[in-house]
Amino acid sequence: MSGTEVANYCGITLATLSKWVAEGRLPPPLSGTRRWDRKALDLALDKLSGIETPLSKEDAAEREWEEWHAKYQAKLAAERAKSGYRTIHEKRAARLAKRPGSPLDRTPQW
Repeated sequence: MSGTEVANYCGITLATLSKWVAEGRLPPPLSGTRRWDRKALDLALDKLSGIETPLSKEDAAEREWEEWHAKYQAKLAAERAKSGYRTIHEKRAARLAKRPGSPLDRTPQW
């Protein structure tokens, strides 16, 4: 679809189309062209209107894994905080902070 067709399809002016694309409300034209993908526009318009789009099996499985992974990471972080666990980077930073003149040394140098 051309820019004019997209503006007519969405019921907006060309200026509003440019503004919405710049704001990220609508997708930009296909790479290297001045043409838009109708399915991408439909998804963006559905999102703007609050309509939930059905997920494919692959998308649903990916979303399920992402939710599980986020919960797992939160559980690990809580366990580490409770046990006093520190990463190698945290241990190194603590060791460096003890050295006088270290950039991580918090004592005043007057």
